[in-house]
Amino acid sequence: MKSKVLKYGLEFLVVFTGILLSFVIDNRIKVNERIANKDLLLNQLDIALNEDRIQLEVVKSSLDNCLASIDSLLENHSKRNLNTKSVASHFSNVSARMSISFFPQKSIYNQLINSNAFELIENEELKKGLTDYYEHLNERNNSINIKLDEFNQEFDYYFIPHINYVTSLNQLNNSIDLSSNISNYAIYEGFYENASLGYLTNAQKRIVFYQELLKKYDQALLKITSEL
Repeated sequence: MKSKVLKYGLEFLVVFTGILLSFVIDNRIKVNERIANKDLLLNQLDIALNEDRIQLEVVKSSLDNCLASIDSLLENHSKRNLNTKSVASHFSNVSARMSISFFPQKSIYNQLINSNAFELIENEELKKGLTDYYEHLNERNNSINIKLDEFNQEFDYYFIPHINYVTSLNQLNNSIDLSSNISNYAIYEGFYENASLGYLTNAQKRIVFYQELLKKYDQALLKITSEL
């Protein structure tokens, strides 16, 4: 009797241990697959962040160019030191460039979140940096861009009766060259009213504020890439 109990007990133990090991092995395989997927996504994220950095530099350069044109128009408002074509060129540059915004590529980050790979990242500083970059700064960016778009529309509508010109845009690969040529330009006296000065200074202020946000994006990118 005792030998039968021992025999069946050993058989049960062997079967139970085998089942338990299969569960452990299966779970380990799934964890390893998730870790491999996390590592793959982080490698893809690194590529996307490098592309973001290039895009960010383009936006920063365009906004610097826009501010330079605003400075020229503000100086001309009091000194009238620019000819009509120069004024129209600077205004066209401002109108085209001040609505440029920076939008990070978020698809890889979303995959990290949706696949639960984000929780597998052991580096807490990296996780915090990614959250700041894709969540906190993104919320601020969306809020600022809504206000910028509203102002840009109001800006263009205001100046329609005061300045006219025809632009010739140069088509590039998948984009448009904002350094357009102008022709048939005309500026009317209303262009030099106090309200015009107010719109130009307001545009200057909004761009400078947006540049402060871009500096935070720069800092976040530096932090993330160093942790990666």
